Parts: sequence; C-alpha cells; structure tokens
Amino acid sequence: MKKIVIIILFSSILWACNHEKHSDHNANLNTSEKDSDQHESKSIDLTLNNGAKWKADSTTNKNVKSLLISIQSFNDGADKSLLAYKNIAMGLQGGLNKMISECKMQGADHEALHRWLEPLIEQVSKLKNAATVADAAQLYAAIQNQANLYNQYFK
Repeated sequence: MKKIVIIILFSSILWACNHEKHSDHNANLNTSEKDSDQHESKSIDLTLNNGAKWKADSTTNKNVKSLLISIQSFNDGADKSLLAYKNIAMGLQGGLNKMISECKMQGADHEALHRWLEPLIEQVSKLKNAATVADAAQLYAAIQNQANLYNQYFK
C-alpha cells in the first residue's frame, strides 16, 4: 500500500511539472523505490550548482516557506502525541501537493528541486503511517532536516 501511495505521489510530481526529462526521472524513482536505503540518502545527491545555489521560482519559494512555517509551528507546540505527528504529516502533505500542482520550474534547477523534494515526500508519507510516538519523532526529525536543506541549496 505504501508503494502505491509513493508511486501516486511521484507520478503527480512528474505530471504536474511538465518537464521533458520526466521519463528518465520516473525510471530513477522506480529504482529508488526498490532500494529504500539509496532513496533515503537521496539528499546526498543534492549539490550546489557549481558552488552557487540553484534558482527556484517565487511560487516554489513561497510554498517551501509555508512548509517551513508549519514545521516551526509544530516545533513550538507542546503536543507531541502520535495524533499530533499524524496531523502535521497531513498538513505537510497538503503543502507538498500544492507545491507540486503549482510547479512551473524546468531544467537543471528543476532536477535539483526533485532531488530535494523526493526524500521529503517519502518521509512525510512514512510519518502519516507511523505506529509509535518514537517512530513518528524520528521520522519528523528527518523531515525537518530535509526541509531545512532547502535554504542551503536554493535561492
């Protein structure tokens, strides 16, 4: 079931962005799903653009800022129950869906965005299905770390 959800999410990304290299990208996603260790280390593949940050459009920056605000609000809150983690996961999923539907980026900057975004999507999906508070906290920490990479690699 998790694979179906992940495939649907990745398909949405690929379809929404209307980029000509998506068939190559989709092949990479299928390979990544088979090797979860490789997929979880996807952020390692994220590098600067010859020492400079990648250029993201204003819509993407706005959507990422909204995700980061949601993360900070959760961090500031006292409720860290399993239900609270699942609620933040649902909120983040909504933000990711919005980002995907509004994506207009193309080229190398777009490919770099996917290298940042794919692990985040998978982590949020896993958080929605967390069975314990300890698992949820660990997944949430990974989400927070991945989200915080955005400002290091994109402007």
